[in-house]
Amino acid sequence: MSKGNLYLIPSPIEQNSTKNFLISHQHEEIKKIKYFFVENQKTSRAILKKLELNTPLQEIIIFENNQNTKLTEIDHFIEPIYSGHDFGLISDSGLPCIADPGNIVVSYAHQHNIPIKPLIGPSSIYLSLMASGFNGQNFEFVGYLPINLNEKKKKLVSFQECINTEKKTFIFIETPYRNNKLLGELINLLSRNTRLCIAYNLTANNERIISKKIADWRKNNLPILDKKPCIFLIN
Repeated sequence: MSKGNLYLIPSPIEQNSTKNFLISHQHEEIKKIKYFFVENQKTSRAILKKLELNTPLQEIIIFENNQNTKLTEIDHFIEPIYSGHDFGLISDSGLPCIADPGNIVVSYAHQHNIPIKPLIGPSSIYLSLMASGFNGQNFEFVGYLPINLNEKKKKLVSFQECINTEKKTFIFIETPYRNNKLLGELINLLSRNTRLCIAYNLTANNERIISKKIADWRKNNLPILDKKPCIFLIN
């Protein structure tokens, strides 16, 4: 018997979204799946409910995958895939494995010759890059900046040197309650001609994308970003 597939299934960026986040043929492909790797049990159940799967939600079999997951645990949970059952891997928000856990499951699948099926969906990183007006041919997602201010300064200096020589775009995030603090630091620390884009609440009805030079940011009142999922880009 052939092995089942591991589907990498995107989820809405905006958790309360009622919009369809899969194209129709993808939705049909995954409706029969009843085994899922997830990031968070509670969040994933809300996402699975929106997928309207053939299997009732209470009968869906879920394995919570995180940074502490052991390969032996994956080995045990994924056993039905060798009997032809498909599995799904979903993120709490956006694309699995992009600024998101899940790569250990995909790596396991490669090692065991399990077919992998990535599906099309939203990513806040790529949506913000598309809408920034910055270089999309040479860019780097760097995750979180250092919390220590001196280390943050050093990192931003190295970014600006790279921007000046390579026209590279740098993309990063922050814990939402520290967004405003980071925005203020960026405006104070970056050179006046560096361009900064912030993109928050992407795909929600109140999404906002603002892109301008630091010199222009310094002239205006700053948006309130606390508790809002936000992507920062500089170029």
